[in-house]
Amino acid sequence: MTEQRPEDLDQFGAKLKAARERIGESGTQELANEGTHLGYGFRLSVELLAGLLVGLGLGYVIDGWLGTRPWVMLVLMILGLGGGILNVMRVTRIMEQRAAAKDAEKR
Repeated sequence: MTEQRPEDLDQFGAKLKAARERIGESGTQELANEGTHLGYGFRLSVELLAGLLVGLGLGYVIDGWLGTRPWVMLVLMILGLGGGILNVMRVTRIMEQRAAAKDAEKR
């Protein structure tokens, strides 16, 4: 392993500090905290699929236990899909409120 001289570490520290200041000035951190449209798209699709898959999984297990295949699975799939749609609507409403607050802040 090589040892680094303190001067090299001081130079590195100065460069790192300058880079962090540039990031803070450019608003990149704000963008990272806010999220991207692609991230929101993934979140919405995961919310929808999670509700559907949880309904299917629970329905499959309960149907196997009760021997009523596929009826409980179909009912819980529909309920899971409905729950996923409600989650998507809730997340979309939050996203719209954030966008409206951001627009109002710019004015």
